[in-house]
Amino acid sequence: MLRSFELLKRKLEKAEKKGEDSVKIKLKKKGIRVDNENSLSQREFVDVKDYMKVITCKSGKLVFNEDVVYVYPLERNPTWGALAPIVELPETQEIFVRGDRVWITIGGKRFRVYIKNFEPEKTINRLVIKSGAQIDYSKPQSEAEIDGWRLYFKLPLISGDVEMTATKIANIPRLCKIVNPVLAARLLMMVLRPSVVAIIGPAGSGKTTLLSSLLKEIIAFFPHLRISVIEQVREIYLGDVSNIAYSKAGPNTPITMLIRQSMRYERPDILVLGELRGEEIWSWVEAGRLGIAALTTYHSPDAKKAVFSMAELMRQSIHDATVETVMQLIDCIIVMKKFLIGGAIRREVEGVYFTHDDKLVALYKRGIHASEERFKSLFPERVMVGDFNVVYRFLKRKIQESDF
Repeated sequence: MLRSFELLKRKLEKAEKKGEDSVKIKLKKKGIRVDNENSLSQREFVDVKDYMKVITCKSGKLVFNEDVVYVYPLERNPTWGALAPIVELPETQEIFVRGDRVWITIGGKRFRVYIKNFEPEKTINRLVIKSGAQIDYSKPQSEAEIDGWRLYFKLPLISGDVEMTATKIANIPRLCKIVNPVLAARLLMMVLRPSVVAIIGPAGSGKTTLLSSLLKEIIAFFPHLRISVIEQVREIYLGDVSNIAYSKAGPNTPITMLIRQSMRYERPDILVLGELRGEEIWSWVEAGRLGIAALTTYHSPDAKKAVFSMAELMRQSIHDATVETVMQLIDCIIVMKKFLIGGAIRREVEGVYFTHDDKLVALYKRGIHASEERFKSLFPERVMVGDFNVVYRFLKRKIQESDF
């Protein structure tokens, strides 16, 4: 690998002097050969690739081909070490480190990364210290934030090797950039009904992004509404707005206690639980019973499985809780999906379901919307901020204007 780095470096220097845009280089790699008698032998073969893109930043150079990035650090970064050139690239979204193996997501596409003289343990230990993460053998995993990145560390005790996942805290997109204008207006109306709303999907499917975007639009259109945000790991940041209260759970401040204190003292119109994980489900749905819009995210692949697993959570406190109990307490389930196609990641809202008569009624599914008549039939004449028809027309007009 070091020989490949040096060879590529020399080729790149020559290409830069000549003003060439790409470099064709032959790199020797080890492979397995199977002969006619099915016997295996190891051999070297020549892999020819075009390196079409070279990016120079403050801390080093990044050399791209179709699925691999070579990183050449040029100066010592006191925080990120050899990962600094990747972090400095504005399009970088995720960094995955396991031992000396590194993958990154840039512009929605995954790349394998080779870093010259990479020392994973030193790099991760430095980030643990700089970020203030609390991790040791009694607590072998930890979360932290630094430089606009969210970090998750694991010790070899539970993962078999040192691991780190770094996710850039992205700017919140406009809602009409995530869903079409019709669905955007309807999702906002579901919150303002008010409703108990769960945004579900696998990890990395865009649940928190959609939740943050919904809240951002509500703040823009109805700034007088009071919002309380409660999280175990800080993921939602809506700016320093006086009508928003933030709370972060800790060893002495469990989620359930924070939810109850929020409802009692902060008097929110909208209660946001960053992620639903356990017994706090009862305190969260209690907000809906009190007429407060309650929103959360939840890890589940589809709506039916979400309902069944939420019933299991409820049974931890009340043994006779059933699927019907969930249907009666949760009004709306939004399903997010993530697809990895040709190395590129695509995220989308697959479905929106309203619970009615202990059934899941599809308001939206894979591009098909319920009729206006059906949608309006699920609402009372008045919502949190006024007459239903007046508010709905207002939102549709505003979203249509922001789409251009």
